[in-house]
Amino acid sequence: MRAAIMDRDLRSLAGLAVIVALRWMPDWLRGLTAFWGDLTYLHQPWRAFDAELLAAGRLPLWNPYLYLGMPQAAAMQDGLYYPGSAPYWIFGFATATAVFQAFHYWLAGALAYLALRSMRLLPAAAFGGAALLSLGGLLLAHEGFLNHLAVLSLSPALVLFFGRPALLGAALAVSFWAGYPTFLVGAVFVAWAVRAAAAPVSAPGVVRQARGWGGAALCAAALCGCLLIPALELLSLSRRASGVDPAEALSLGFSPRDLLLWVSPALVTGFDPAVQWWKCCHLGFVGAACVYLGIVAVGRRAFAWAALLGVVAALVLAGSNSISTWLWFHTPGLRFVRYPGNLAYLAVFPLSVLAAAGLEHSRRRRWLAAAVCVELLVLSWGALPRAPRALLTSAGPLARRLQSELRGHRYLLSPRALETTGGYGVWDWRHRLYGLTNAPLKLRAVGNFGEPLVPRTNFAYLDAVYSAPGAVAAIETLRWADVAALLSPAEGVLWAVSSVSGAAGARLLRAEPPADLGAGPPAGGRAVEVARPREDFLSARGEGAGWLFLAEPLYPGWRLWLKTPLASESACALPAVGPFQKVAVPAGPWEVYWRYQPASFAWGLACTLVAAWLLGAYWYNRLRHAMTP
Repeated sequence: MRAAIMDRDLRSLAGLAVIVALRWMPDWLRGLTAFWGDLTYLHQPWRAFDAELLAAGRLPLWNPYLYLGMPQAAAMQDGLYYPGSAPYWIFGFATATAVFQAFHYWLAGALAYLALRSMRLLPAAAFGGAALLSLGGLLLAHEGFLNHLAVLSLSPALVLFFGRPALLGAALAVSFWAGYPTFLVGAVFVAWAVRAAAAPVSAPGVVRQARGWGGAALCAAALCGCLLIPALELLSLSRRASGVDPAEALSLGFSPRDLLLWVSPALVTGFDPAVQWWKCCHLGFVGAACVYLGIVAVGRRAFAWAALLGVVAALVLAGSNSISTWLWFHTPGLRFVRYPGNLAYLAVFPLSVLAAAGLEHSRRRRWLAAAVCVELLVLSWGALPRAPRALLTSAGPLARRLQSELRGHRYLLSPRALETTGGYGVWDWRHRLYGLTNAPLKLRAVGNFGEPLVPRTNFAYLDAVYSAPGAVAAIETLRWADVAALLSPAEGVLWAVSSVSGAAGARLLRAEPPADLGAGPPAGGRAVEVARPREDFLSARGEGAGWLFLAEPLYPGWRLWLKTPLASESACALPAVGPFQKVAVPAGPWEVYWRYQPASFAWGLACTLVAAWLLGAYWYNRLRHAMTP
């Protein structure tokens, strides 16, 4: 009997793999790839930068190409430590993305199926509910957000391992590594809400489960120390330490009319899932009918499910009515959520449970489950734009020109460039150096957009430059930031490239430069050559007493050494002209070395290794006792 049940489950998991292949293989066989939005602006630069440094045998601890320079090891959305990122370390980006997406769409369905089966639902019903989650509009819309997709795919594991702390801790850790902690917090809420709505639990049972979750959370935090501790350091120093401005957050939510999109995009005219992706959450007509049957089937528990879905509806409707807006302003933690529409994911697994419950009570559950798959496959076909795979490997003429002309100096993209939407097709769109796309090309930029956590001093400098009345007024500040080129919109070309003379990565000054950005850079000074053999190491050499000004951000973790003919000793850098730094140097010849060796990463790595050893010892003892006759 047990073997027959396992055989049915394996067939269902294989069936999910088949429908995912039907979703992805046609595009791949035609030589097309996903490229839209964050996939190109953010995720390709993150993954390509990480893969290049890992191939060179070193960890990507510091990224000098973004926002003047910032810690890469602290980037929570990067997915550096996530095991699912392995394809990016082996294949090219287009191939790795196809493998990553196909695996995670299948993983979402497989974990949802196993979670539904753990709730004692029949295989066909669980298959239909899992297909609704895997092929539905919400996961479709997040195909270009690799970190979103990974966390959403893993979220059913929190229900599956709800009462098993050791496995739950591992699931929480992997979900955090996947790269979007905001979704992970919501997934925890959904797991508890689904358990509460599915069946009543006694007070002692709740206390026991809470203790298990507390232990699992501590285990996960320890395992994630290598990322968590540097990330908390960056968060405390970033401009988003206090959260997102509610006025900014409420700009992207649902209207009451948009709730029709939960059924089908055909019910709302003019809807484009590529542009309004946060509203793409369709279940299909068949899937919505199964949800209705599920609400009827759960009987007296329908109120609990309705309350859960009502809370989600109230949150995503923020900005469209006073009640939802009040909730958004006064609910703790929501200030760290970027916008209301992004909370639609909270309803996806509960709706899958209800759909599976509806299929459970239908004698034609197999046919309905098949109809769910067919309808969702049809709705997904051609919904999002595709481009030739070569698009993701093409640098473009602008990047090649900057690589040859900048010679290690920085460039600044005009703020007006971000308002430009015209172009000559997807190739032109790809070549505009939007987002973080400069990083894999080794082009050092002052300003970027898309990275959520930026050191506040770096961002303050960028804000001051962009607030200047014009490029002429900002030229002197740009020179001191080692900016050699300014990119601005122009008729008939990608961007006009204007040269900025006098850029230097370091200067030797007689007078001490001011620490405050508002005081402006000091006059004069002699340029000093800076060597950058690798991303986390640089050096400068010169002669004469004074202050060495370095146009690199002063961030915790940089270690300095001052070498003279008489001695070699550690040195101390001080703030200069906002985010930059200055070092006092003595008379005679000298050399200064900088190496990024963050204590936060060292402590975090030690925490991760100890936690992994303890978890391994736990499972070793469990297996040994299980195998002992």
